[in-house]
Amino acid sequence: MPSFNKFADVVLAAIALILVLATVAAFFARVHWICDTLANLRIQGLIAIASILVVSAMLRRWRITLVLSLLLPLNLISMNLGTTIQPVDHLADDSINAVVQKSIRVVSTNVLALNPNHDAIIEELRTLDTDVIAVIELTPQLAKRLRTTFATTHPHQTFHDRDDNNFGIGILSRLPILSTETLRWPGTPISLEANLGDIRLIATHPYPPIGQANFHSRNRQLTQLSEHIRNTMVENRRTVLLGDFNLTPWNANFTDLLTTSGLERAADRWDFHPTWYAYRWFALGLLIDHILISDDLTCTEYSIGEDCGSDHRSVLVTLTATKE
Repeated sequence: MPSFNKFADVVLAAIALILVLATVAAFFARVHWICDTLANLRIQGLIAIASILVVSAMLRRWRITLVLSLLLPLNLISMNLGTTIQPVDHLADDSINAVVQKSIRVVSTNVLALNPNHDAIIEELRTLDTDVIAVIELTPQLAKRLRTTFATTHPHQTFHDRDDNNFGIGILSRLPILSTETLRWPGTPISLEANLGDIRLIATHPYPPIGQANFHSRNRQLTQLSEHIRNTMVENRRTVLLGDFNLTPWNANFTDLLTTSGLERAADRWDFHPTWYAYRWFALGLLIDHILISDDLTCTEYSIGEDCGSDHRSVLVTLTATKE
């Protein structure tokens, strides 16, 4: 029994030390890609901390229990919680003189460039029946299928498909696309902006931050996008920024994105459902696909799609424009 106690002490102390170091490192997410990765894994860190906390308390290792108890709030205060989704009826309260306009349904889907199951992708998009479709990792082969399949239902289309990398983007819309703009900065993939009249929609897909160069590229792209949005925002210029950001909300770089752009998460504040490797049994799934909205839009529906052969899941929102 003494040998077991000693072994348990060593293991718990080692795990606690790793969790302390990971928590501290995550606060330097703006500096290095490894710290950034640890910040993206904050939910997994919380699960690990809570699990080891319970074990240490059961074994009466009170010092370790105390340390882990302090780590929990340190991680929680770094979480960026989203908006509170409200039913449309709540927004139509005459007491605030709100004018509720027609809602718009938008989906963002990273289809995975290597995904050959185009039939499943198209079937999901048909089932979701949204007004606007943003497709990430769009290949020429899929673009051709989408162009013909949705020619009647979504006749307004713009494509920047790629067959040499995973950063093609396409937008299909029931609403007229009045103009488009390709946004690109040195060392970054393109982002695609579409003017839909009352709403402008920007689809983006930065590099995954593996390695310091890609880490800086992703941050540069999101920073430039944020500044572009802020500098071009005009009265009633409702803005939607969506895509695969390769960034979770619990990361300081995501905080910077929200602060600079003036946008907010469309997701409900308690919705932590992962969008990448979103298998129900897979605890390492990440929430990296996002839809951000300006404050003159309200999200009344938010949901995650089903498996269509990609490593990502679609993100669907219903947005209502309001003005007071």
